Amino acid sequence: MTNHKVIFAKVILPLRFEGEVSYIVPESLVNDVKPGSSVKVKFSGRDYTAIVEEITSDNPNYKGRILEIESIVEKPPLSQNVIALWRWMADYYMCTTGEVYRAAFPTASFSQTVKRVKKRAASADKEPELPNELSDKQKSAYNKITGQLSAGVTTLLKGVTGSGKTEIYITLAEEVLRSGRNVLYMLPEIALSRQLSHRLEKIFREQLLVYHSGQTASERRSVFEKIMEGSGPYIVLGLRSAVFLPFNSLGLVIIDEEHDSSYKQNEPSPRYNGHDTALVLAKLFNAGVVMGSATPSLESLYNTISGRYSLVELNEKYYSDHSPRVEIIDTIREEKRGQMEGIFSRKTISAIEDCIKNGEQVLIFRNRRSYSPFVQCIYCGHIPMCASCNVSVSYHKSKGVLTCHYCGQSIRFNTICTKCGKPGLKERGSGTEMAEEQIANLLPEARIARFDAETTQSRSEQKRIIREFANGELDILVGTQMLSKGFDFSKLNLIVIIHADSMFSAEDFRAGERALQMLTQLAGRGGRRDKEASVIIQTAQPDNNIYRMFIEGNDDFGTELSERKEFGYPPYVRLIKVIVKNKSIAELNKFATKYTDYLNTADSIHFTGPFAPPVDIVRGEHILNFLIKLPRSKDVRSVKRALYDHTVKMVKNEGHGLKLWFDVDPY
Repeated sequence: MTNHKVIFAKVILPLRFEGEVSYIVPESLVNDVKPGSSVKVKFSGRDYTAIVEEITSDNPNYKGRILEIESIVEKPPLSQNVIALWRWMADYYMCTTGEVYRAAFPTASFSQTVKRVKKRAASADKEPELPNELSDKQKSAYNKITGQLSAGVTTLLKGVTGSGKTEIYITLAEEVLRSGRNVLYMLPEIALSRQLSHRLEKIFREQLLVYHSGQTASERRSVFEKIMEGSGPYIVLGLRSAVFLPFNSLGLVIIDEEHDSSYKQNEPSPRYNGHDTALVLAKLFNAGVVMGSATPSLESLYNTISGRYSLVELNEKYYSDHSPRVEIIDTIREEKRGQMEGIFSRKTISAIEDCIKNGEQVLIFRNRRSYSPFVQCIYCGHIPMCASCNVSVSYHKSKGVLTCHYCGQSIRFNTICTKCGKPGLKERGSGTEMAEEQIANLLPEARIARFDAETTQSRSEQKRIIREFANGELDILVGTQMLSKGFDFSKLNLIVIIHADSMFSAEDFRAGERALQMLTQLAGRGGRRDKEASVIIQTAQPDNNIYRMFIEGNDDFGTELSERKEFGYPPYVRLIKVIVKNKSIAELNKFATKYTDYLNTADSIHFTGPFAPPVDIVRGEHILNFLIKLPRSKDVRSVKRALYDHTVKMVKNEGHGLKLWFDVDPY
């Protein structure tokens, strides 16, 4: 009888678990279990599907009995590149590999799904046809990009809206698919993927897979397994979570609208950036990377200056090269002159009327949903607040409710003030619902719809509104930033931005950058064929430098970069936000004091805090933040590891009722 050498499998469980877990590989499975295999195991008396991370003959340093793997799941193992990506994400975003695993695998509890593109019904959204061939400018850009990709250099394609970046992406993707490798084409928003998928399906047909929420978990699992089996090649059109698909080969990663903050996941963990994770994924597969935007992020522009990325520019639109006509309207001056009708200036109303008379369409942008952001008593000044959060409730007139946009609680609206008892509650400020109501009263013959989180809760409603506007069945579309991203409406010729000052947040160091991006993206929605668009900006700050840069088409952020370097902000430092919550303010402050003492003694860490966020109570929990700055010049892995380990230990030993997490590269 021969002695069987015991083999152990270090596994990843779909749990937020600090530490390593290993199982004995039974002799009957020794030849089948390998890194990346899915196996059935028992943990704390419950059944789990675990992923084998490592096979070893070294005995784990455990106290107690080590259990055996119960069985192997009959599916292809995950590639070592996928496991490597999970490890990188857990390390970089300061979470556990179990949390990454839980986010990666499609189960009924996850909202992100994948579905194979089906033939469109006759009622499909109207979308512009792609040109048959590249223009000379596009060919030149394409040749530059292919040269950079051959040299292994990441390329930033900076192209004005309507310049034909999509056509270049498609030509690049066709070439990679012919070589037998997969392509990942990333977008920041679901609505963009729906519109673009209709166009791409005509070209790629059965090779196209689309990744978005709203489909069933079983459909997602089906495509997940199809990618795992390597039956492609496919072009996957997906949102940020497409980075979790178990590719066995990958030849090209396209990141469109690369500046968009929607690539960042804030809840739940892992709080990752799909844009940055896709770059690591591409590196693991030695795949080419092309990022595109009309308004690239400062971080990406900085990387072109430093030589990390190459820059290719497209400065002309494919169909025309008309810059938008921009008019800045000073709302304070107009108010003094009696030239305001509610939240609209009379100049704006006249321009909207003229546009509709000419058979053209109007987009009205207000980056705040609801009827009004808060209500206030005209007698005592009281502002109703959420019972669970330290924030005012917003008035939704169509539903007759006051709603907290943080926890979702709603109460019926009543004009009676709960403080003084008088009927004095009146709306203050304005949202998209008020804008829709006022423009409907001013222009009763106009066909108007609203496009925001409230009116597009269902996929069918979102599709219906976009389809009707694209088909010319609506004259005016009122919406939030959901409308600024990638839509192509051939008859849209006037963009009106009301309360533009709300884009300039004093608490966001990226406010100026984001405001210019938003203005440029909004202007790009109109005049995309043979006529220039008009943009009207209603503002109380007409002399703001961002408006001047927008009008001049100047996106040189040299001064902004200098200021970020001086004050220590990206791209010159790495930021980590530490968020701490507790229902007890006393326990929260007690922990914050001890954590401050620790940070003061930690090596290579500069920090501010603790400080309360603008809304410092949510769902009854008090919140404090710390902002940690780490120099980019240092290898920060060891610093982050020490920070993570010590913090987890402190929470375990002293965090009574405490919740704490890290937000790396907060956006």
